[in-house]
Amino acid sequence: MSEQTLFRLRVRYVKQGRLRYLGHLEVLHTIERIIRRAQLPYAVTQGFSPHMRAGFSSALPVGTASDCEWYDVFLTELVPPSDAFERLKAASPVDLAPVKVGYVDVRAAALTAFITCAEYAVNLWTGDASATECMVREALEAIRVQGTIAYLRGKKEKSLDLTRTLAGYALAQAGEGHFLLTLDTRMDNDGALRPEVLVGALNNYLDGTPDAPIHSTGIQHLTQIPRYEVTRTAQYALSSEGTHLDPLHVC
Repeated sequence: MSEQTLFRLRVRYVKQGRLRYLGHLEVLHTIERIIRRAQLPYAVTQGFSPHMRAGFSSALPVGTASDCEWYDVFLTELVPPSDAFERLKAASPVDLAPVKVGYVDVRAAALTAFITCAEYAVNLWTGDASATECMVREALEAIRVQGTIAYLRGKKEKSLDLTRTLAGYALAQAGEGHFLLTLDTRMDNDGALRPEVLVGALNNYLDGTPDAPIHSTGIQHLTQIPRYEVTRTAQYALSSEGTHLDPLHVC
């Protein structure tokens, strides 16, 4: 029997609004239902329990929004990209809507292997209207010099290595007690930066309790930063020359 010809459709989509509170498995199941409703000719795996051949970019923490999530679905027929996009758009809720689609080589690396960089925009509202950019920057620098952040995920003690995962950041004051923090991060098989852990550490430094425990739950109730919003704004790889490689344009 000849091997079936497959086509690998790559889709960029958003995760926003109320749906940013979906867990990763819930997102995966929802996307699979969207593909079925779109009536795309998806391929299935071989074996005892066949399932849709699809792959996803790395999981977002619960409560984090994104402009740039990705998934691959393998198709048994070549559907024109514009047609596939319109079908997926019609089948998707607005808060998980596709942004663009295209085909990539079926032999290309999986999204989780290809994507090594992510950028985040973090809006912070402090409980202190007199807080200044200088105060927040000093706290961030102290955290960065520290190098690691210890935190709890459930009952498990974990550590976030900033020397490996935080490539850079920028801070700007957007209003009274309102700051915009942009993060340039790196990810690999050993993990990635979790913005909510960094926000928890920042809260503790502003509170004067840098050694207070941090609980990574995706949704935190903090004393000095009573409100914050995190959005993943970009995911890409770096070439050997340091240029950004878009997941849709990989060979």
